[in-house]
Amino acid sequence: MILLMNPRYLFLPIALTTCLVICLLFAGCVAVVVGGAAYGGYKGATDERSIGTMLDDSVISSTVKTKMISDEFIKATHIDVDVLNGVVFLIGVIESSSQRRMAADIARGVEGVRRVENQLLVGKTSVEQDLNDTILTSKIRTELVKAPDIRSTNIDIDTNNNVVTVTGIVSSQNEKNKALYIVQKVSGNRQIVDNLIVGN
Repeated sequence: MILLMNPRYLFLPIALTTCLVICLLFAGCVAVVVGGAAYGGYKGATDERSIGTMLDDSVISSTVKTKMISDEFIKATHIDVDVLNGVVFLIGVIESSSQRRMAADIARGVEGVRRVENQLLVGKTSVEQDLNDTILTSKIRTELVKAPDIRSTNIDIDTNNNVVTVTGIVSSQNEKNKALYIVQKVSGNRQIVDNLIVGN
């Protein structure tokens, strides 16, 4: 009691409270950054990339998507943008070759992009085709989740006009082979585009 009443020690509760608040705020900020990085690009916390690389890829992906959506010429309603280690994968369906080239040019103009893999299909789609593609994608993802040796959260499946695209980072060639085997088995005779990267 005497200690707390002494004017020299009156600052201690305030100082301790301030330190506690700063520590909590710092911890909160770190958690937010890590969470954003882990889920911004690919879903899994077991991704082979570093947190910094995942965060960079997430920013690139968001920037490319924003630029394409705001571009009236491209009309990016059926474009998926996946980014792995600075490499941009453009996946989906677009109406014309000129739009396809423009989409790639937009992606190349974003800071941090190392390379653009333009896998956009030129053509049109329909409600029925979109539904069939969605059903097939769901079936493939379900089978990947069931596989015990495959980290399915690190693998993205896109199906557009019966073309199945597999994108992501796996830990080994064996995991890649197993994943592609499952995709091929479920997809039947449909075309498969392999964007799986082994390791980092």
